[in-house]
Amino acid sequence: GLGLLLHDTMAFNREGTPLGLLDVQCWARDGADFGKKKRRHSLPIKEKESYKWLVSFRKVIEAQKQCPQSMVVSVGDREADIYELFEFSLSDPLGPKLLILAEQDRLLAEGQGHLWEKMAQQEVAGIQEIHVPRQKNRPARVARLEVRFAKVTLKPPQRKKGRNELTLWAVWAREAEEPAEGERIEWMLLTTVPVTTFEEAIEKLAWYTIRWG
Repeated sequence: GLGLLLHDTMAFNREGTPLGLLDVQCWARDGADFGKKKRRHSLPIKEKESYKWLVSFRKVIEAQKQCPQSMVVSVGDREADIYELFEFSLSDPLGPKLLILAEQDRLLAEGQGHLWEKMAQQEVAGIQEIHVPRQKNRPARVARLEVRFAKVTLKPPQRKKGRNELTLWAVWAREAEEPAEGERIEWMLLTTVPVTTFEEAIEKLAWYTIRWG
């Protein structure tokens, strides 16, 4: 499409109150690149549009330095499921954390198979009810999510050989039953924040759902 794209990074507190913008990026796509997705795969991350997530994460690092006593967590949707972003976050244990909605069914280390396969083997830790707001012709409803969590180690993608494996925590929340209207909710969240209990798992769900506020 023609026009400008805007990528913003907004800060919120735990209650969902907006605190202001940390970063705003605006650009126009080069029409000459249309239809060249395979070529883009071979480009270094700095030459890809997805580099916007690393740029915004640097702004989050600056905010973290100004609030050293607070945990700052950068939350992203499926577009932010980028190996380099997780790698960047894990490079500084004292820096901001990540919570990303997974898009790719990544290969895990130590013969654990792939991400969704691994999480399907975990027992349900509990049920969490969330309010799903109305959207277009879909009415608001309460969804009952089965919550599973586990520590996982991701292997680097084949195109990125030589990079280190990354240890993260996964939280998989999925509606137990198909809703009468709309699609079943299913979130596979990957985070650099440890998740060892059901309470910590639903905390991550709460962070993610702030985006609905």
